[in-house]
Amino acid sequence: MKDNACEKETAEMKILRNPGLLAKINLTIAAILLAFFALSAFLNFRQQEQFILDEAVEKARIVSFEAIRTREYLSSQYQQTGVQLSEERYGLIPVVAANRIGARVAEDLDYRIRQISDRYRNPNNAPDAFEQRMLQKFSADDRLLEAYAVTRLDGERVFRYLRPFTAEQSCLECHGDPATAPDYIKRLFPEETDQAYHYQIGEIIGAASVTIPMDKLRQQIQANVRNGIYYTAGIFLALITCLGLLIRTTVTRPLKQLGAVVREIIRTDRFEQKIPHRGRDEIGLLILGFNEMIDHLREKTNHLEESEGRFRLLTETAHDGIVSFLANGQIILFNRQAERMFGYSKREALGENVALLVHEECTSLHQQGVEEYLKKESDRLLLSTHRIIGRRRDGNGIPLELSLSVADSEGHLFFTAILRETD
Repeated sequence: MKDNACEKETAEMKILRNPGLLAKINLTIAAILLAFFALSAFLNFRQQEQFILDEAVEKARIVSFEAIRTREYLSSQYQQTGVQLSEERYGLIPVVAANRIGARVAEDLDYRIRQISDRYRNPNNAPDAFEQRMLQKFSADDRLLEAYAVTRLDGERVFRYLRPFTAEQSCLECHGDPATAPDYIKRLFPEETDQAYHYQIGEIIGAASVTIPMDKLRQQIQANVRNGIYYTAGIFLALITCLGLLIRTTVTRPLKQLGAVVREIIRTDRFEQKIPHRGRDEIGLLILGFNEMIDHLREKTNHLEESEGRFRLLTETAHDGIVSFLANGQIILFNRQAERMFGYSKREALGENVALLVHEECTSLHQQGVEEYLKKESDRLLLSTHRIIGRRRDGNGIPLELSLSVADSEGHLFFTAILRETD
């Protein structure tokens, strides 16, 4: 069991070190798709973030506009219907009522909605530092209709939106000339200490302020991004699977078949097996070319085998001894007549040095060695027939007539000696 586990672990390590073509392609595609997936997730996050912020701006725009419209509506209705405000009806004062309505709405939306002014009477309407800066911008540029930013409030990241509002005719009853203001307003807000008198029609007197916690927006962004990631991951997974199956069918399987056929040819030295033909794509053309090569090699092999057969028949039936050897003297061909002449079998002679077949009387060959001897004497030996004394297996000499030829095969010389016994 332990040996099996070790073998399994070794096989797994080998696969990891030498992954197949399909694994390499799949890993490459997966890496590319993962990079695109990460990029897509990042872009989706930025897109969702911008979308949610745009949505928050639109919601804040609507809420602030409605808060201003509520105040304006109450003011105009009081004027038209002759409603008299008093200290007992303080909660019906347009700004106070609008703020209280905004507070109710804010509870439902988890927003903070209020109307602020830098000339406030109620401390609850006092602007904070951010709101003060925005009010200054509104006062400096009456064309600026809104302002918003992501900032911090009491250590919490929030989205802030401000929309300015201006003084109307209905506002002047309580905020115009102090002399004409209602008695309860004069009593509650003496002219000497109050800063909210002397409004001018069209003057920017404050702004509707909407604050949205970023946690709420972030949760929405994360939910949208998470859903987008699941959707994109599903598509990428399906794409990787389909590409893997497609590559396996169209690329790796044909190449595997090609490799198996090549191994079979190497094992058997036969050019018989071919690969089933497929389409005209690159792999198909490769298989077609391989099959054509197999046909060509089989034809060449058959011709070579026929030629070798004829050559073998010729050498084996020759009445003369035929011995072929390399420049270093190694015997590579030894025919039947040579076996009879020298007493060695073909198996015994092949691979031996040709000097074995030359009698000791030829002292120069034995002293110099076959290779050196041929370098010096080959030109003379090749010109004509020569008489030599051969040596049989039993050591006896045999007079022979030698005709030597040389051939060059791919840069390698080999010599052929035609031997005939003489009297």
